[in-house]
Amino acid sequence: MAEEVEAAEAVEAVEAAPVKAFQNHLVPVLGFSLLQTAEKDFVLSPSVNLQYIRVKTPGVESHQPDAVVISGGYSQNYFTAGLGPDSVKRLHNISLMGNLSFGKNSFVGMLSSGGEVPFSSINTVSGALMYMRQLVDNEHIAFSLGGGIMVGDFGIKIKDFNIYVLPLPVFNFSYTNDYFYGSIGMTGMPGINITLFPKAMFRLNGMLSTAGFKSARDITFDCSLAYYPLLKTSAKDFLSFSAGVSNSVTSYKLKDKKSYGYQFYSVYGQINASLVNLKAGYNFDGKKLADGEAVGDMYKGLFASVQAMYMF
Repeated sequence: MAEEVEAAEAVEAVEAAPVKAFQNHLVPVLGFSLLQTAEKDFVLSPSVNLQYIRVKTPGVESHQPDAVVISGGYSQNYFTAGLGPDSVKRLHNISLMGNLSFGKNSFVGMLSSGGEVPFSSINTVSGALMYMRQLVDNEHIAFSLGGGIMVGDFGIKIKDFNIYVLPLPVFNFSYTNDYFYGSIGMTGMPGINITLFPKAMFRLNGMLSTAGFKSARDITFDCSLAYYPLLKTSAKDFLSFSAGVSNSVTSYKLKDKKSYGYQFYSVYGQINASLVNLKAGYNFDGKKLADGEAVGDMYKGLFASVQAMYMF
């Protein structure tokens, strides 16, 4: 009898315990990638990112934002053979982002800088302020529309004046059912994502976007077949294996305002265990780029990346 009374009191204590109005999380993310650019030359890119997420508990009334996301990241590109005529060895990249959500309204701010010395000039800095409102959100369709401004060195001139501020259209439309998921959106450059059989054990994924408008090689894509072996267990989508083909474009800007980079097609394999993501493949038919123009063939070689995260 005494045990029953204690159990009943414990239940009452749990039920009477105050519900937290907000849930707070910290999410550190570590990454490393490797791209082979010659027989003995590589681009090595370590990265670290930290996110703070504050989300309102469902059913709680509050005048504070429903969600707050703040993140900051740092990455480095190390060129074993140097980059450009001065053989620059290291480039540094810093990024900051903030997101406030009130009901159907979202406000986003982004700031980033990359180069030999980040934030050394307007040429190395880019940023954006955006507002988006969710207009439709039901079982099958979601549609958001908004706009903002972006700041940076876009290489645009009107007569003798450089244009550093441009309007930024923002929209996202998605449709989903048991057999198809598709979305089209634009935050600067347009992008399309498609998944066939999004709830099946085998899924076909496709992504299409663009890194510029100078040639067909600027059209980036990623097509893959993914297998989810734990779908029928409680783990669901926790683990997946993928194989695919892609076209990627990288760009690195130096302090002399010239940009260098690589465009390459690749075949790859990927293991995604949610908290850890491993990807590796072989690149081919690539080009070396200078200011977005092809200036030579890229070495056929390997690339690999690993990313690990955890939520506290």
